[in-house]
Amino acid sequence: MKIFLISMDDPVQTKSFISKIIESRSKDIVGVAVAKGNRLTIQKNKSKYQYILSLLLIMGFYHFFKNSFITVIHKIKKKFNKLLPSIFKDPTIIGVAKKYGIKTWIIKTPNNKNFLEEIGRLDIDVIINQSQSILKSELLSIPKIGVINRHNALLPKNRGRLTPFWVLYKGEKETGVSIHFVTEELDAGDIITQKKFRVTAKDNFNTIVKKNYELAPIAMLEALNKLESGATDFIKNDGASATYNSTPSLSDSFRFRLARIFFLKK
Repeated sequence: MKIFLISMDDPVQTKSFISKIIESRSKDIVGVAVAKGNRLTIQKNKSKYQYILSLLLIMGFYHFFKNSFITVIHKIKKKFNKLLPSIFKDPTIIGVAKKYGIKTWIIKTPNNKNFLEEIGRLDIDVIINQSQSILKSELLSIPKIGVINRHNALLPKNRGRLTPFWVLYKGEKETGVSIHFVTEELDAGDIITQKKFRVTAKDNFNTIVKKNYELAPIAMLEALNKLESGATDFIKNDGASATYNSTPSLSDSFRFRLARIFFLKK
């Protein structure tokens, strides 16, 4: 099975996830592309500064600054690699792919016409998408089996962004990871596989994210094996049962933080 990966350059969680997929299926991967965008990429009508403050409230000071530090160090390593590539190795997903001799692309958007023409000649079976871009029909039609995505929630519930936050905000007792087909409608494609876990009283946003990304490569590799076997027993991503979450507002984040403080004092 020929697999193509499209991702963003995120050193906090995504690099580890994508690296495990590359390491496990390197012989089947015909290309890796890293697209512009990161976890701070939001809708044009939203304030990026308010979103950053919201993340600070949701994650807490320690984890927010820890992740910020990791991101800054990652950018520094990238600059050193560009200046002295013979001494400093490429810290990005591109660097991981090159280690296995996989062809790579650095792109602005996966919907770029020239990029689509190039990968259209690769006879791809499955595209794994972890970029921040909304994929258009031209890209979705390229792979023979389909484009698939990792989503940190149990679809059809909690479509949309920052799902670990909304799981806690709504007091849900179970969450997990869904590997699903990508369609033009957000998070609406059939579900190939899901991995579930209970949300405990000790969980916070950061522990749920950690559990999600521990399960993500297991779920993705299981989904790839399932598709490779020709299985079609997918879970219906029922729109009638779906819930959708937008980017948390600053007031949502304040209420969440106050509720967590109150809970911890009980």
